[in-house]
Amino acid sequence: MTNISVPSNASTMYDLLPPLPSYTLSPVKPLLPFIPDFYLSLIAPVAAYWIFSMFFHYIDMKDIWAQYRLHTPAEILKRNHVSRYEVARDVIIQQIIQTVVGAVLGFMEPEEVIGRQDYDIAVWATRLRIAQRALPQLLALLGLNAAAISKNMSGSHPMLAAALAGGKYPLLSTGLDLAAGPAVPAFASWEIFVAKALYWYIIPAFQFWIAVLFVDTWQYFLHRAMHMNKWLYSKSTKYLI
Repeated sequence: MTNISVPSNASTMYDLLPPLPSYTLSPVKPLLPFIPDFYLSLIAPVAAYWIFSMFFHYIDMKDIWAQYRLHTPAEILKRNHVSRYEVARDVIIQQIIQTVVGAVLGFMEPEEVIGRQDYDIAVWATRLRIAQRALPQLLALLGLNAAAISKNMSGSHPMLAAALAGGKYPLLSTGLDLAAGPAVPAFASWEIFVAKALYWYIIPAFQFWIAVLFVDTWQYFLHRAMHMNKWLYSKSTKYLI
């Protein structure tokens, strides 16, 4: 529990970084208890493809929701000259390659473990604390006196004043030993909040966006090339519903 106190050595303590918590790693439990995640990651994309393909194939065969079609059946017959057999054959070939590559990459990955989430969040909080040290210099470039602004705001907004002072929080400390341990610096609540947002949402969203951008980019240009180049178009086996 974080305590608000003014330690006797505050002048030097607030220049230190809060300590990182210890952690214990343990294996991640599988998403489904009857199958390891490694095999599930190989099976799920293939199963999802065929389930949704059969769903849309059924809609096509039964002419369901015809009023929402982008292309009429006549247009589809003119555009598609590839049999369903050829489509299924090429899809299976691609999925075999996909599964082999996924298996190789999966074997190269270390075992999935959990237990260091709080440690990683504290690492991000530490980075935020270090980044605050540049605020006085940045404000100085704008002609602002960070020390004076921080002093004026210390009474009404102590956390903001501490951040403007370069991440110096003399009022925040916690004991290493709950009984009689020495006081050490602690993170502000806003630092932990932002660190959790970065760890759980912002960074994963950015990583997902980069992955989608990488995958979709080459897929887009390959698909476009097959439509622009007559030879590639004649050899492609895309069946457009």
